[in-house]
Amino acid sequence: MLWTRSFLVRLSIPYVVSLLALAAADQITWIGVAIAATVGIAAAVLLANTLQRRVGRLTEFSMALVEEREVANLEPYQDAFGRLERNLVGMGRTLSSRLESVREEKSKLQAILSGMVEGVLVIDPSGAIQLSNQRAEEIFSSGGDASLVGRLLISLSRDPDLAEFVRGLSVDHHTAPVKREITLKRGDREEFYQVTATEIPSRAGDPQLYILVFHDVTELKRLEATRRDFVGNVSHEIRTPLTAVRGYAETLRSGAINDPERADKFLRVIERHSERLSRLTDDLLALSDLEFGRVALQRAKMQLGPVVDASLEVVRNKALKGGVTIRRALPADIPPFVADSDRVTQILVNLVDNAVKYTEPGGEVVISARVLDEAPPVAGRKLEAGPWIEIRVADTGIGIPSRDLPRLTERFYRVDKARSRALGGTGLGLAIVKHIVQAHGGTLHIESEVGRGTTVSVSLPRGDVVAATKA
Repeated sequence: MLWTRSFLVRLSIPYVVSLLALAAADQITWIGVAIAATVGIAAAVLLANTLQRRVGRLTEFSMALVEEREVANLEPYQDAFGRLERNLVGMGRTLSSRLESVREEKSKLQAILSGMVEGVLVIDPSGAIQLSNQRAEEIFSSGGDASLVGRLLISLSRDPDLAEFVRGLSVDHHTAPVKREITLKRGDREEFYQVTATEIPSRAGDPQLYILVFHDVTELKRLEATRRDFVGNVSHEIRTPLTAVRGYAETLRSGAINDPERADKFLRVIERHSERLSRLTDDLLALSDLEFGRVALQRAKMQLGPVVDASLEVVRNKALKGGVTIRRALPADIPPFVADSDRVTQILVNLVDNAVKYTEPGGEVVISARVLDEAPPVAGRKLEAGPWIEIRVADTGIGIPSRDLPRLTERFYRVDKARSRALGGTGLGLAIVKHIVQAHGGTLHIESEVGRGTTVSVSLPRGDVVAATKA
């Protein structure tokens, strides 16, 4: 019989010790939790600050793009948010490049529109102006610097043709440019414009805007009228002497040549009309040469006195027959000047001849001159600086109405047509004078009062040769 022996080991610690151990474990746990929480919060705050700075940079970047300011370049991080930053940087560069291209195109467009002699308007279907250039503002502006943009075209011009034209654009669809001629009144003056309208279609294909181009054809109309008047006047001027020559020639052939007294009378009439035709032809050729610059001026240093004396000799007999006194009132110290003496003689002959024609018996024609320190003011022309010579031909004749003064230098223009033809005038004298004066770079000015007489002033620059000689 086997005996087993059992042992019992009993271990124990004090209760206080276990409580201290548990308290130490809790303390360690809470310290770990506190450390973990502190590290987590610090990391979260750091990440939040970083994100806040990056979002702030993105906000400033986007605002700079919106306000078209210069922006600082972003430095994207290698993360998902960094890809967004890189995309925004690329978008900003693309947008800046496109904005710069738009600015350049806008500047080019403004330069082109400002440099155009035609007026340009862009209107919408209601007739409101969306764009205009400087010339269009000159055409339609009623004064001031007010812009035309936003205003209705119909409020700027009450012309019915223009209003009908604009209404027709919004009603009818035109694939090709539409043209129309309109007349705009500015005070007492009429201006003629050729208007071309072109549609700017929208993406849907419907017309969204219209471009109106106003081409000023006023001067062309005036030139056409002048040409018609010139052809009519030349035909009339030539027909009258030709009819007289032909009629008297036929009369002579019919038997009048056998009557010495009648034949001599008719031949004198034929001779007078032939001389008139010759003068007319010579004046037309001279005027044509002057207008087209085919006359080379023989400029040289000249004295005014001998030229005036030579001119007076040409018209002296006519003045004696008409009972008109011609007086030479030149200063003794009038200086020499540079000009074509033959052409200056032609100027004086025409002016003195006209003065004698339209001065009643007992009247007087005075030729005078003076030195001007500055060029006379002329609108739209820049004249040579320095001293000038002014030659004046004044008469005590019948005078000219003020309404006719602006047209006196037109070809074939006569104030009193019947009297002018009776006195043998061709109606080209003052036109020739004007072109000779302009060829010298000078100016022509006419003053007159009905019943008191007329004064014609010709101003010519003294020229470089005289200035050099004086120096």
